[in-house]
Amino acid sequence: MPPPDEKDPSTWPTELLAALQAIIDRSRASAGSAVLETFDRADRRMSALEFVTFWNGARMKAMATTGADGAPHIAPVHAEFTAGRLRTTIYETALRRRDLRTNPRVALTTWGPHGAAAIVYGMAREIPDSRRETRPGASERPRWTVALEIDVTRIYALKARED
Repeated sequence: MPPPDEKDPSTWPTELLAALQAIIDRSRASAGSAVLETFDRADRRMSALEFVTFWNGARMKAMATTGADGAPHIAPVHAEFTAGRLRTTIYETALRRRDLRTNPRVALTTWGPHGAAAIVYGMAREIPDSRRETRPGASERPRWTVALEIDVTRIYALKARED
């Protein structure tokens, strides 16, 4: 049997998908009425495997943090599940990185054609020694990113409509 592909959830050990499925189920059980009205459509619920496949297949996500003064900050990121863990990178000078030092809560969302959508909430932490140089920005000066791992606390996911 070939080893699991960290980015292909169909090859992951069953306990990784079971843990994500438990989060999806717990999220639905504790959701408010507005979320339930939108995401709790029996014919459009995603299993953990479907959710991770959809999430990782979407190129961009929006990630939001909250500043010390309560101001929201949001920016596009690349975020994917790898071996059951949600990871992303942000620029080391990003305002969101400063936000996370005082409030590690994050929200991410992505969407696809025909109404497919997902929202993920969690607690982010910077991965030690993850600083990496990345391509220059508009100024052409070097830039660096740091990696984050997000402990997922809630997942809401909705399959595309079958039109």
